[in-house]
Amino acid sequence: MKLSFAISTFAAAAAATNYMMPITKDAGLVFTNMMCGTTPCIDTNLSNQPTYTAFLGNRDFRRILMSYAMPSEVTDMSTIQSCTLMLPQPVSSTGTGSFYSLSISPLTGDYDASTVTPRTAPPAGPSVAQFSSTDNLMPPSIDVTDACKAAIGGNVGLMLDSYGGPVTFPTKLGGSTAQLMVTTM
Repeated sequence: MKLSFAISTFAAAAAATNYMMPITKDAGLVFTNMMCGTTPCIDTNLSNQPTYTAFLGNRDFRRILMSYAMPSEVTDMSTIQSCTLMLPQPVSSTGTGSFYSLSISPLTGDYDASTVTPRTAPPAGPSVAQFSSTDNLMPPSIDVTDACKAAIGGNVGLMLDSYGGPVTFPTKLGGSTAQLMVTTM
């Protein structure tokens, strides 16, 4: 009995496949809670920049959206065993190791990176991962398996928010090495 369990466990582990998926698109959004009439005074997409910043301030906010295409071989999201987001080291503006806390939430729809604004962005679901670090350290590998299993139309959309201090990452245009590692059974 124990031998057959060990053989089936080994066979299942041997059938796992890993995929490394590069970022397919990203957007940097800036908005404010100050109103100019009935609309926010700032509601902007900072497309085509080499870096984007995530920061939830008291009045002004910056948010990063990023998307990854699931491998074409993954047609059944229930076969995903794990999904890990690997972000590049933040771009430090001070070089002193500024503290930040990052929250990552799945997007509930797709977006056009060149035209999305904070008001037109798809809503984000509840946070699937949070961590704190300083911008002079490489971020940890971040488990986003639940977001990948809920992928819409073969795309995994994520929203990054920072609490505490701002954090800036290279964009796809700026040579981002952000990747999603998908492991299937």
